[in-house]
Parts: sequence; structure tokens; C-alpha cells
Amino acid sequence: MTERIDEQGGAFAAALRAAISERGVTLARLRSQLIDDGNPVSMATLSYWRSGDRQPEGPQSLSVVDGIEDRLGLHRGHLGGLLRASARLGTVAPPRLPFDEEREQRETEETLRELRAAPQDALRDLSTHVTVSVGAAGSVEKIIMRSLVQSTKGTISELPLIDVAPIETDAMSVISDVVGGHVDRAYQHPGRLLSGVVIALDEPIETGATTLFEFTETFPAGYPPRQSAWHATSRPAREALIWVRFHPDALPSWCEEYIETDDEYVSSMRSVRGGSVHLARHGFGPGVIGIRWGYDE
Repeated sequence: MTERIDEQGGAFAAALRAAISERGVTLARLRSQLIDDGNPVSMATLSYWRSGDRQPEGPQSLSVVDGIEDRLGLHRGHLGGLLRASARLGTVAPPRLPFDEEREQRETEETLRELRAAPQDALRDLSTHVTVSVGAAGSVEKIIMRSLVQSTKGTISELPLIDVAPIETDAMSVISDVVGGHVDRAYQHPGRLLSGVVIALDEPIETGATTLFEFTETFPAGYPPRQSAWHATSRPAREALIWVRFHPDALPSWCEEYIETDDEYVSSMRSVRGGSVHLARHGFGPGVIGIRWGYDE
């Protein structure tokens, strides 16, 4: 999404024109590279941005700006930092639970209520990286998640997280090694499929500010083996990445990536080279992206 701008927004266009000229790249070539990187954008949009008639707004467009900075060899923020504050913040759509199953939808809402989780309608997901370690038995041993989020209005002091187990279980995954906050509350739904925690931020963030936090998720004895990794978002996210790393003695016989939204479900088989596989999406959400794998008998 873009918006018409006045002279105040001309700094972005001037910097973009200068960078393109200095690198000697055509707009068509730049567009082709961005598409290859998973940042689809039209020639008309790039032309508007370069001329200054419009400037980027919204998570998908801002993800394209990040991609332009990468492709032109600019440091992050060289272009994005020149956007007016209103454009950098953009608008945030109301969060929608990304689960299709009626039970998961209902129990997620009930879990959030029991956790007394604060509304997340002013939260923007900028970047989420999920690194998954698969053990020798072929199941997930550890997940490290690092996330960059932004407040678009008011103060955000805590963030809720939901876990959906592969099958019903009395065991809850364990959140530890939290950087940037601490686990304040935890709850397991009586249905024994969902659980949740609330991470209280070390430093609450105000409008326009960002915070970066990280945590490790492990699985105690009794937790059902998990041979999948997924990330669900209830709103558009600028960047989402899942990286699954397999134990050398547990390379899977097959591996599949999948993407699920309100409009479609898409999956494709993946080859595992070098012992790992990743899935990245820009401007994605609401929905779920994931990787699953298995072994021949």
C-alpha cells in the first residue's frame, strides 16, 4: 500500500534515485531481484516511489524497502529511516486468530482470557526468526525464537504466546532463557491441547518504538514427539523465517513446507541439503507457515 506525499516525503525518493543511479541498476532489474527474494512489487509502484509521487506504507511495502536496501548494498534504515513517521507506522489491521479448526480458535480465545492477556491491536510484527533443532530421534528438541515488534499506538508491556501440541498431553512446553523480558504467567487449557504464556517486557514500548526479545522453547518428558515447526501470526508481518536444522543421524525421508491463510492452503515438497531447510515469507499474515517432515519405516 502507498500514499500520496508532499515535499516532506521527498527525501526518501531522492535517496532512492541516488542509490539506483550510483549502482547503475535499472528499475526493471531491481524489480526482478526483489521478486526473486520473495518481495513482489509492481513496476508502477517502484516508479511512484522513485519519482516521489508516493511513498511506501504498510508491512508489505516496508518489507520491499528492506529488500531494496539489501539489493543496493545499503545499510538497514538508509531508506526506511527517511519515511515520515506515519508511513513507517502505517495502519495495523485488527488481529485475527490464524487457526482454522473451530476447537483451536475457541480454546485459543479461552486461553488468552485466562492469561488476562492485553489486547494486541496496536502490535506490529516486524521480524520473527524461528530456529529449530531436530535431535537424533527425528523430533524437535529445541526452538529458539527471536522477534522484533513495534507499538503503533499506546504502550505495550507484555506479549502472549500460544503453543498447540501435536496431540492432547498433560505436559507443557517450557519457555526459558528469555532475553528482553520474563515469563509472567502461564496456563494450560483443560482440553490439554493448547497452552500459553505471557512474556512481560523488561522495557515497555511506546508509539513508534520497537523491542527485540528472544526465548528458548524445550519439551519435557511426556510431551508428544513433534516433527513439525510452524509460526502463526494474527496480523501481517514484514518478515517471518523458519530454519530447521536436522541431526546428521536424522535426515528425513521427506520434508514439506506449507502455507495456510483464510484464502488458501499451499504445500510443496522440499529437499534437505546440508542438513537443514528454511522457509521465509515477507508481508505474510494472518496465517500459518510451517515445515513438517517424516521418515520411511
